[in-house]
Amino acid sequence: MTDRVNIGDIVIAQHRLRAHLRPTPLESAAELGPGVHLKLENANLTHSFKIRGALNAILSLDAEARAKGIIAASSGNHAGAVAYAAHLCGASAEILMPVSTPKKKVNGVRRYGAKTVLTGDNYDQTEAEGLRRAKSGMTWVSPYNDARVIAGAGTIGIEIVAELPQVERVLVPVGGGGLIAGVATALKALDPGIEVIGVNAQSAPAMYNVFHGSDRPQVWETLAEALSGEIETGSMTVPICKRCLDDVVLVSEAQIAAAMRFLVEVQGWVVEGGGAVGVAALLQGAVPDDGKVTAAVVSGGNVEPDTLRRIL
Repeated sequence: MTDRVNIGDIVIAQHRLRAHLRPTPLESAAELGPGVHLKLENANLTHSFKIRGALNAILSLDAEARAKGIIAASSGNHAGAVAYAAHLCGASAEILMPVSTPKKKVNGVRRYGAKTVLTGDNYDQTEAEGLRRAKSGMTWVSPYNDARVIAGAGTIGIEIVAELPQVERVLVPVGGGGLIAGVATALKALDPGIEVIGVNAQSAPAMYNVFHGSDRPQVWETLAEALSGEIETGSMTVPICKRCLDDVVLVSEAQIAAAMRFLVEVQGWVVEGGGAVGVAALLQGAVPDDGKVTAAVVSGGNVEPDTLRRIL
């Protein structure tokens, strides 16, 4: 699969999604710095940025591909997004999820009538089973390794520049790289001077390892379960990220927890661990407080109630 997403694809995705999604809020976060803003994808439909890519991908399918049924693997947010998008388009969907997936995310999938299959002790095992089942003829929608998914995520970059044209730096959570590949492609096309920094959890360092040539291990017990997993071999997100990112930084579990508390107590938003990593990087100095006008993408808000109570 080639690296083939461009700003034109993202503009087309924006046009395609306009009838279904509203731009998400961009909110000042002055306690993180006078020029810091939060791009609140937790306020999106299904409470995650994932709806952008899944909906763009499934709306792009022809009738034959939809009729085959949709199959996807996800640790949560992509699952809910695919389920909603398939329901909207009148397609059946089968969603594979790790057995440890939070109940809130499993219930979100079932709400839209998709079949859920809990399989695999971690995301990598679940994805492998999903790819195996997709060979039977169903239409596979990857959470990140898909040009249509990446283009849908890239609409976030267009929205940030439209509302905050003076933006100098954007922080983006990173798992498989679909979100940041799309956002970075849009930002660098609109203004190559905008700094784009990916934020990995230390427990889920796949893109950090790729970018820095390191071999930090994966740890499956993490607050940032949405970012866990290795990157599919040959994923188109890797060359995009190598070309477009300025850096990838790491934050710890304790730092993610502190960011989740900050978002509840100061900003008034419930945010899942994977969605809070950009704020963690700002709170803990992984990204310097140098006065740059900064937007941090808050990627999702689907956190298990027990986890939230424990963190608070």
